[in-house]
Amino acid sequence: MTGMDFLAAYDALPPDDVPQRVALLRRAMTTGRAELFAELRARRPVFGTPIGVFVTRHPDVLEVLSAPETFTVGVFGPALEDVLGGPFLLARDGADVHWRERGYGQLMLAAEDAPRVRELTARIADEVLDEAIGRGADTFDLVQDYARLAAARVAVAYLGFTGIEEETLHSCTRRMQWAFAINPGRDPEIHAAGVAAGRELHDRVAEVIARRRAAPGDDGPDDVLDRMLSTRLPAGYGFDDERVNANLVGYLTGYQQNATQCTATALKELAVRPEVLAEAERAAGESDPSRFDAYVWEALRFHPFVPVTPRLCVRDHLLAAGTGRQTLVPAGSVVLACFASAMADAEVLDAPDEFRPGRPPAHNLVLGYGAHDCVGRYAARVIVPELVRRVLLRPGVRPLPGAERALDYAGTPFPQHYTVRSGRDAVPAP
Repeated sequence: MTGMDFLAAYDALPPDDVPQRVALLRRAMTTGRAELFAELRARRPVFGTPIGVFVTRHPDVLEVLSAPETFTVGVFGPALEDVLGGPFLLARDGADVHWRERGYGQLMLAAEDAPRVRELTARIADEVLDEAIGRGADTFDLVQDYARLAAARVAVAYLGFTGIEEETLHSCTRRMQWAFAINPGRDPEIHAAGVAAGRELHDRVAEVIARRRAAPGDDGPDDVLDRMLSTRLPAGYGFDDERVNANLVGYLTGYQQNATQCTATALKELAVRPEVLAEAERAAGESDPSRFDAYVWEALRFHPFVPVTPRLCVRDHLLAAGTGRQTLVPAGSVVLACFASAMADAEVLDAPDEFRPGRPPAHNLVLGYGAHDCVGRYAARVIVPELVRRVLLRPGVRPLPGAERALDYAGTPFPQHYTVRSGRDAVPAP
């Protein structure tokens, strides 16, 4: 299905043939999401379906995400708390847990950390690249041999998952995120696997916390967990070691798979545009990395790790009031705020199909928007670009010619394999 023909095919199906309509919609989301969103923005920007109301225009997506008292995280919040085994800010709206622990998270994941986190990421990324290239093969797997390992080692060094294996951090968060974020049918096996992974990670973190509590002092690691354990909050907040555990694991769950995926997808989006890739390579070599970072975030606009975020409408709401597309969204509706579509809305973005680094921040929703944007955004803004930058600083380490789009998901919701040349005969960057 190509071009503007999805709605014709959808409308031709009987309204009561829900299975066929859902199957057609899921197929279009899988094989032609950009084309589907373009058609919906043009013809049916607020599109009611059996699986939810698709909201595709930029201002309407922002409206949904700006009203957490109306559009709540009730769609996935309970599943997330099952996986984490307790309350977490991403699973709550409004006061109490969400606002209190969001403020706590912004303190623990401080903006001031960004420079040292970038340096840390660069060092770890170079070490992992050296290992991958040093195996002597002509190619290596960017996801398995680099991105997942580098992201996990950054989590160990910055967040404080000391003594926990990279594979445990990666495999547990994959099952956890799959269970709460990418399991719309609530498959019980996927959910149970996520809950089991959450319990495994909780127990491993509890051991780390116990070791740190048993050996307090000034010589411990300077990481987020150390900051959490040394922070004293009023007893009324109930912020004991279980809350520390749940928050630390929650931070990792929102980071590990996303950082891994973004490294691969950003490189892919640069590689499919040779002129842009050449520009990004030049920017990567500059002493100030800020110009290069803009290339990565623009690349991710074309392939965001969260293309759609669900919300539960808890009261009737007139969406896009006063416009030609105003629509009454009834209470009880699942609303699908389509980030990927909003970031391609030509009525807001100038020439959205063109690759233009440095667009206004409001035009890039990769790290979310509103009450539930990325609480660790200051670290994320340097970790993700630096993981990509270290690759481009290696001469010859590039996706295989003709296979730049060949991300292999291996039956999962996340990229699992992406083959790149090792460039081992080239001279590494200093």
